[in-house]
Amino acid sequence: MAQIVAAMASVHSPLLTSAPHMADEAAWKKINHGFDTLRDTLRTSGADTLVVISDEHFNALDPRRYPSFGVVTAPTVDGPVENWLGIPRNSLHLNFVPELAETIMTEGVQQGFDLTRLGEVGLDHGFVTCLHFLTPKWDMSYLWLIQNCVLPPLPSVARCYDFGRAVGDAIRKWGGSRKIALLGTGGLSHAVGTPDMGRIDPTFDRKFLDLLCANSPALRDYTDAEIDASGNGTHEIRNWVAVAGAVAGAKGEVVMYEPMMAVGFGMMRFQLN
Repeated sequence: MAQIVAAMASVHSPLLTSAPHMADEAAWKKINHGFDTLRDTLRTSGADTLVVISDEHFNALDPRRYPSFGVVTAPTVDGPVENWLGIPRNSLHLNFVPELAETIMTEGVQQGFDLTRLGEVGLDHGFVTCLHFLTPKWDMSYLWLIQNCVLPPLPSVARCYDFGRAVGDAIRKWGGSRKIALLGTGGLSHAVGTPDMGRIDPTFDRKFLDLLCANSPALRDYTDAEIDASGNGTHEIRNWVAVAGAVAGAKGEVVMYEPMMAVGFGMMRFQLN
């Protein structure tokens, strides 16, 4: 049976690759330490497959047909779709795991989730940015699960936690022998395309990280209004919460946190052993 051997979360700021000069030497020292730690977590876990839970930013998906929860089921996927990301457009040709995708589709429906089969979806920065640092050789198998964190009405945070539980159950039930790592990307506090752009809310971020590392039931209680008060981009914490749901009961630790580059810049990992 497949195993979940690592579970992590990180911001996916596109500035990391599109405008790296926006972080000074001291900031890059902290960023590199964070990615080094997560990369070492992947290596020591023996993971051969990385499941990314993220949103998609209307680069490859049409906002007129945008799912609450989607599963990319294609065997191979290309990206990035953006031509400004600092990574050559469509230079990546990644192997996905359609068998696992189908298992998640089946288990999700059995647990009451109406999942959208997305087939092949071009990869955007929500998927690519972190992995540019975590798996620079792009030598793993991958899977992308998309949650709506951007287009109201959004699924509740509690619903995203439950989706993560369904994903975790599906992985453990899957007959494959793979070792699976989970990565939730996005957030923390930030705003995009609003007058608040550039404002960061460290108080919100630190409280959220405390609850996340405790894998607290209180994670389920966040409201849209509470999150939105810290910036419209903050809704991406749903991707971190889904990972917590997939490893329900596991405790975590903050790898790094710093309010910088117009975002509450954080990384964390769960302790599974």
